[in-house]
Amino acid sequence: MRMVVVLSRRHRLYAGAASWRMPGVELFLFDSPSEALAKVSLGRTAVFVFDTRDYQRHRHVVRKFLSMRVDADLLLIGGDSDGDTDALVESTPAAPVTAVPAGSEPAEVFQAVERLLRLRRVRESSGIVGRSPAVQEVLSLVAHAAPLDVNILILGESGTGKELVAHAIHDNSRRASGPFVSLNCGAMSEGVLESELFGHARGAFTGAVADHDGVFRRADGGTLFLDEVAEMPLGMQTRFLRALETGEFTPVGGRAPRTSNIRLVAATHRNLADDVARGRFRQDLYFRLRVVVIQTPPLRDHREDIPILVGTFLRAENEKHDLHVRGLTRAAEQALLDHPWPGNVRELRNLISSAVVMKQSGLVDVADLPSFGDDATRRPLLPVPLGTGMTPELDMAVLASTLLAIRQEIRQLRDLVARGQGSGNAGAAWHAAEADAWEPATGIVETFGAGDAYRPVDGASPGDLQTAERTLVEAALRAHGGNRRRAAERLGISERTLYRKIRAYGL
Repeated sequence: MRMVVVLSRRHRLYAGAASWRMPGVELFLFDSPSEALAKVSLGRTAVFVFDTRDYQRHRHVVRKFLSMRVDADLLLIGGDSDGDTDALVESTPAAPVTAVPAGSEPAEVFQAVERLLRLRRVRESSGIVGRSPAVQEVLSLVAHAAPLDVNILILGESGTGKELVAHAIHDNSRRASGPFVSLNCGAMSEGVLESELFGHARGAFTGAVADHDGVFRRADGGTLFLDEVAEMPLGMQTRFLRALETGEFTPVGGRAPRTSNIRLVAATHRNLADDVARGRFRQDLYFRLRVVVIQTPPLRDHREDIPILVGTFLRAENEKHDLHVRGLTRAAEQALLDHPWPGNVRELRNLISSAVVMKQSGLVDVADLPSFGDDATRRPLLPVPLGTGMTPELDMAVLASTLLAIRQEIRQLRDLVARGQGSGNAGAAWHAAEADAWEPATGIVETFGAGDAYRPVDGASPGDLQTAERTLVEAALRAHGGNRRRAAERLGISERTLYRKIRAYGL
């Protein structure tokens, strides 16, 4: 796909802009900012270059660009002296805006455009999503370091996308056509790790029935990604360092040394400098690894990217499962923004995947989020074992909703069987005899009692079903801000039935 660069107010831009040579890029020049914005609004623009000098309404143009929410970068030439433009940009989370001084030479503007295009190519090819300064810093480091054949150390908490960054480094390097081989150093004994790194010869140990190439050999000419490198046993680190420095290694049980030309990318969630100070990691290996260091930020440090990440994950899940979830309600989005995200982006992706599969269409609300509900710190609701001698805390809402789901599914299955057998004579007779006992599956399910009278739950035991039902009704009303129609839909009951229960339970 070709990228598009739009330049506005070309009489203030340099005549040389028309001669810029950027392979795979279309260049459009406009005298009017409004015409340029119209082009940007079509959605194919990669970079919008806007000369603010001697244009009094430039803040309006910037505000309009930011309001369009298009996936384009804005390059501002110059700015106002009172700082209003800077304040406007800073007030917009994850604003894709870069500025160059008013007196910049044409070559400097061209270099700034090239840099933005390079970052965009890295972002689009890597799958690294986000517009926050923290994510842009990661992309910038990848774009600068990937073409250089140096070792890279990726630091960051679990779930922040360290392997995604490693793939981006490989894909944007001169070794992109070579293999990308990964190995997790965690939970391996020293002997197993040595065999996985360097391979082994046939007969080297019991079970070695054939020669085995380790990752050093398989990654020859490409990139070797070692995840959780801090878990490497101390005794193994010496041999690994020698192989890294010389490119030579000997398989376990082998005699002749072998060679391999690799580019190493290592990652860990631990503080390697602290491990070095405590003697758990070799200092010389540490310095060998950290030629370039990339820190992947935890999600709590770039919350402004959550809506972008959610949109990306929603589209992926809809396409994968052929579903039609349109997005999140404001309440659901705010719940995600307020969550601490100990599992980072991985946790967010898994949550969205679960919500989309369960919702399947429409908008995802707070109650539809697997780990959200009455509060953002609630444990995911899971059934608990009964009659095992254990005394787990029984979640009454789970019990009630489980019974509701079971009853509805039984009705639906019974109706489907009746309809299927109704195509034959025997089935027709069966269906006629049983039709009065089962209503068709309409998606509306009556709960535990069919009458209007409900006994009060005062003094009832925690395991009483009516207590469970009241808990479920209260939770549904609270989750939907007291909206009875939506609460009834959530419970899978008719609105009339919900009214009866509200009266009976004094809610």
